[in-house]
Amino acid sequence: MLTNTPAAARPVRRARRAVLGLLTAAVATGALAAVPGPASATVSTAARPAATSTQIKLAQRDLNGLAYGAGQVDGVGGPRTKAATQSFQSDRCLAVDGVIGTQTLAGLTSEVKQVQTKAGVQADGDYGSGTTSAVRTYQSKHHLSADGIAGEQTMKAMGIERIVKSCHATSALRTKIVKTARSQIGVTANSHQCVPGKPYSVCTEWCAAFATWVWRQSGVSIPFMTYVPNVYDWAVQHHRWVGTSGLKSAKPGDLIIFGSAHNRYHIGVVDQVSGATVRVISGNTTDPAGSGRHGVYDKSYSLSGSVFYGLVRP
Repeated sequence: MLTNTPAAARPVRRARRAVLGLLTAAVATGALAAVPGPASATVSTAARPAATSTQIKLAQRDLNGLAYGAGQVDGVGGPRTKAATQSFQSDRCLAVDGVIGTQTLAGLTSEVKQVQTKAGVQADGDYGSGTTSAVRTYQSKHHLSADGIAGEQTMKAMGIERIVKSCHATSALRTKIVKTARSQIGVTANSHQCVPGKPYSVCTEWCAAFATWVWRQSGVSIPFMTYVPNVYDWAVQHHRWVGTSGLKSAKPGDLIIFGSAHNRYHIGVVDQVSGATVRVISGNTTDPAGSGRHGVYDKSYSLSGSVFYGLVRP
């Protein structure tokens, strides 16, 4: 449930629930590596070794060679490198946190090795000058722009999957999700937090029940859940999580979680994104007209880390 009261005044039960979820979510904002398996197996950024300068340089060479534009190869994870890393992570269905971790490095070297194999050069996963030259030769032979960079067209010609389609929702699916959520706007709960006649009525805080119902009703395979941290755990386990640093990539149909790593207290469906503002359709939220009732409403918020913890991709 979302109210307009200060964070400190939110019901104590939410804080207690948040504490119970800390073992599975003890991570710095948006910095969790998406690893298959139980959420309890995840680790925080503090417990995970940072990439070395040598590893960052390798990642930068690979990102540049794959047309993600990481900028200067200097071993420093600056803004351009972070943005390039996020783009790669999104394409490969990894946690979009901009962190060059084990999974991201493995994904980069694997993709570069595929390019190197097709270009007929040693597949060592390092997009160096030799690979650039070999790719340029391949491009010339296949009537492509010979820049030595394995961008979308070159990888398509090589038969290499650049974007993992299985975890990227189509525009039609996103449209259906938003349509389903909008169809419920105005539905209200009674004094017992029940929503009579609705499949998401759980007679307790029901924002997660509503959000996951919207996805299932629209064709997304997601279990019935009534607790926001459980939705987060599911997203991490299924490589659907986008941390706070990726909020600007929000799209209609995404689920968006309010709060922080220590208090994920509300969830809704992204309706529209306009610059730094997002409209969210959520259940068990207060009526913006001031009636005092709780129901399904479409409300505007600042698309920032001070409001939201992150996104779940359909």
